[in-house]
Amino acid sequence: MTLAAGVSYNTLVVVAGVAAVGFAAGVVGSFGVLRRRALAGDAAAHATLAGVALAFLATGRRDLPVLLGGALVAAIAALGALVLVRRVARTRDDAATAIVLGVSFGLGIALVSGITARGIPGGAGLEQFLLGHAAALTAADALLLAGASAVAVLVVVAGLKEATLVSFDPAFAAATGWPVTLVDYALVTLVAVMVVVGLPAAGAVLVTALVVIPPVAARQWTDRVPTMLPLAGGFGLASAVVGVALSAAAPRLATGPLVVLVAAAIFTASFFFAPRRGWLARRREQRAVEGVWTRGRVLAAAAAPAGEGFLRHEIAARVAGVDAAARRRFDGAWLALVREGALVPARPAATGPADPAGAGGRWRLSTEARGRAADWSRRMRAWDEIVRTRPADARTSLTIDLPDPGTIFRDDATRPPH
Repeated sequence: MTLAAGVSYNTLVVVAGVAAVGFAAGVVGSFGVLRRRALAGDAAAHATLAGVALAFLATGRRDLPVLLGGALVAAIAALGALVLVRRVARTRDDAATAIVLGVSFGLGIALVSGITARGIPGGAGLEQFLLGHAAALTAADALLLAGASAVAVLVVVAGLKEATLVSFDPAFAAATGWPVTLVDYALVTLVAVMVVVGLPAAGAVLVTALVVIPPVAARQWTDRVPTMLPLAGGFGLASAVVGVALSAAAPRLATGPLVVLVAAAIFTASFFFAPRRGWLARRREQRAVEGVWTRGRVLAAAAAPAGEGFLRHEIAARVAGVDAAARRRFDGAWLALVREGALVPARPAATGPADPAGAGGRWRLSTEARGRAADWSRRMRAWDEIVRTRPADARTSLTIDLPDPGTIFRDDATRPPH
């Protein structure tokens, strides 16, 4: 059956099911990322293959609800084993995760291979759960995935306040009486549920990407959880729709890997172009801060010479030395100070008027610039005193742009020594 728009009915079914999973995975995965439980989700994902195989062996049925039920039991068992290994064997989180992930995935591969090798009736095709089999979804399967995804999102919305508090400040949540352990386990269980629901879409190997990549991409755009959740869900939904569309246009390409690649492309774009946390924005901010810092050092160095002024290379030697990068920053700071009138010619060069780059002639600071230089020097002395007497406060408050200590500390420690 083909719709008028030229999109097959099966494609619409796949889009609906995978899009629901993508949206819910982004929303639920946000708390997994914020609580740093992404690797726990990966361990649960790799255990699902064993659950699928055991569910088939126990029932002899290939119904998706039965297989996903077995996958969920295996995922929760893997999370329990992860907690047990960490506590009993006193093993680090990464090592415990690697142990549980490797053993459970190895068990799953062995079971699926054994079922195929023995030719058990109905066992062919279970290996599709490795990379997903979205193209084989039926309308009933899509409804199942969409329903489970909707329930997971509703649970997150209902417990949004508690989940946010536990994710950001578990110590305060415990002190105020919240059941931190219970909420934490509930969040991890929700991640396991979404890992299981995402199995038909991406498979045991790639499904973790659905609950990790969209939230990490959304985190680049916002610092607020109420904004991050729908944004992550939107990224997951967009990844699913575009991935399915690409798979439909190129039928030989598996849907799950394409969905993950689209999500990775969204993350890459977010990493570079997000307005505040993106790499380009952070790079611009870093350059601006370096410019402010270097101009302050130039002003402080230029305030020292008296008499007929100073030469440009004298200040460059004091501020930049021989470091090439520092020299480039000095050049930019010098030109900026000349353009804004902080540096003015004191005596032209013998061959003509001084050029803005200051290659010849002497320079002096304007009256306003001398005030700025004095303020910069005062801040430097104040911060030196704070670093010497209160290093802990300095570590938490001092930034590269050298803020005025008086705006942070309100006591005698901000007064520079005389």
